Amino acid sequence: MTNSRRGTDDLLLHICPNCSSKKIVKNGRHHQNKIQFYCPSCKKYFYLDSVKGYPPTTIPFPIIAYFLYFRRKIPEFSNMRKFRKFVIFWLDHLKISSKGVSRQTIHYWINNYDSYLDSIITFSESRDFVRQRISKVLPPVRKPMSYGSALKVLEKKFGKTYCVDLVRSDPVFFQELVDIVSQHEVFGWEFLKTSFGGDSVSYRSLSTG
Repeated sequence: MTNSRRGTDDLLLHICPNCSSKKIVKNGRHHQNKIQFYCPSCKKYFYLDSVKGYPPTTIPFPIIAYFLYFRRKIPEFSNMRKFRKFVIFWLDHLKISSKGVSRQTIHYWINNYDSYLDSIITFSESRDFVRQRISKVLPPVRKPMSYGSALKVLEKKFGKTYCVDLVRSDPVFFQELVDIVSQHEVFGWEFLKTSFGGDSVSYRSLSTG
């Protein structure tokens, strides 16, 4: 994808759009002076505007993007303590890191990635990456919460007005919120039931730290 901010290209780790290999090499400039890349893995050539670039991070960038998109949409995630708990919970839930991340790391993500996030990866792409990760590391959900029950949880948490506005402005993100509660019965760091795949549901305040 093309980056919207001048100089950002130097911060990115380019990835082959065909096989996702990170071992691609620049191959000069060709058509209309565009930078061309070559992938030794699949032996394909690409131009810069078709190559997806992610910042080189130890945590997969689509997952960081997923967190940052949530921070944009959830008002209370302007509180760093709550947002960090959300991040730490999901890093552990996705079996990426049980140690969490520091406030300084999260501040770095916000200050360096958020301003050009949309030009690097869409929310749908980051969501799909997380779903693939979930399917690999977590057992299937035996009995998902019904859509109506999940919706009530969100309305109780954020208020009906917020939910209605979000449905109108960003239905894809709202559907992801509902799916998280429905499939995992968790939101952020609070469990809505005693264990994954269990039957008993015990609602707790989602805003407590």
